[in-house]
Amino acid sequence: MRSLAAQVMRLQRTQLSVQALTRLCSIVVFLLASRWDSDHLALVALQGILLAIPYTLIEALVGRPLATDIVPRDWNLGRWAGQVGLAVALPVGVVGYVSASVALPQTTAADRMLMLAPVILQLSIEAVFWATTRTRSPQHANLIPQLTAVGTILGAVTCVAVDLPVYVAAVPAQTAVLLWCLLRRPPADAGRVRPPVRRSLSLGAMYCYAGAVDLSYSIALPSVAGSVAGPASVAVLRAMDLAFGPFHVALSASTREDVVAGRKSRWLTGTRAMTVATLVAVCVIVLGSRQVRGVLAEDFASLGTAVLAAYCGYKALVMVSAWLSTRHMIWAPPRRYLGSAIGSRTIAFAGVAAAVVWAGGLSDLILLLLVAEALIVGWFLVRMRLGGTGRDSDPAAVAVLPAGGVPVGR
Repeated sequence: MRSLAAQVMRLQRTQLSVQALTRLCSIVVFLLASRWDSDHLALVALQGILLAIPYTLIEALVGRPLATDIVPRDWNLGRWAGQVGLAVALPVGVVGYVSASVALPQTTAADRMLMLAPVILQLSIEAVFWATTRTRSPQHANLIPQLTAVGTILGAVTCVAVDLPVYVAAVPAQTAVLLWCLLRRPPADAGRVRPPVRRSLSLGAMYCYAGAVDLSYSIALPSVAGSVAGPASVAVLRAMDLAFGPFHVALSASTREDVVAGRKSRWLTGTRAMTVATLVAVCVIVLGSRQVRGVLAEDFASLGTAVLAAYCGYKALVMVSAWLSTRHMIWAPPRRYLGSAIGSRTIAFAGVAAAVVWAGGLSDLILLLLVAEALIVGWFLVRMRLGGTGRDSDPAAVAVLPAGGVPVGR
């Protein structure tokens, strides 16, 4: 029993448990809405898409500056992160409301605003998480998303029981977790400098631009698939993404662990090994079982072996490029990383553009995705070789961080 408790505690310290609980929470909320709150299912689905914004935005504005050690040492990290979360709440709310108005014009203004409440609150949840990774420990920080996910699942069950819209399920858990974090604020931050809002946002601006480009690509890909290969291809791509869900959980955990650890991160980790093992397992199942593919989508089940193998290769290259990108981000100056990120997305968008002109179906699109991702891996290797990683290429070239927090020396 004691050994089991130790294993549970060890798992709690990993980003794998955070990503798995977060993904499980999203699935449970969606399934409950589809079964018992179908009137609001479209809003719940849109909310799930919009929740990618706080995750990406706050990691870029807070998590990545912390990982690259460019945050001034005299800053109050808790106040800085909280200030960033509040500063971006209005633009995120506007974007979310416009998106809901365009996608779901039949919904009321009240429904749209209530649907956006968890998205706005998640900005503060993410900000507190990243600050806690430095002011306390990754173990304490992991409790924030873990408790939020568990509380949201309980909230969704409660909403179904009392006939409330499921899209507000996260609000009680988010509010309770934020109050708990406020009461447990560490005294170590007392007396430190609270930076101006503009300086708070500018520190991670370069990473934010790169994140925005990634989000744009994620939105563009299914749109191009629909125009190139018809509406069924969008469902097939979604089914493929769901099939590789366990792999994405492990991959997200491995990259998030790198960002949390910053320049203390290592190449060889247990989470990386698990990511590779999960990828291999999913590829074997997808290639070998038509029945499993058919559960997700009939068109997915009918794909040929060559197309499936190309998609598995594409996912393997996505894994490598994600690790290289994160490693490059940690060691390179922000402007250099922004250039690398924009270059990689330019290659990706070029592949999508080529698909519009050349692809005659889903198989051609997947082949172009595979080629583009291979070029992206090569791009990052070249950028890192030319001096973008510091310790990995030339220890003398690592950016030196003075007291003011501005990288110099390169």
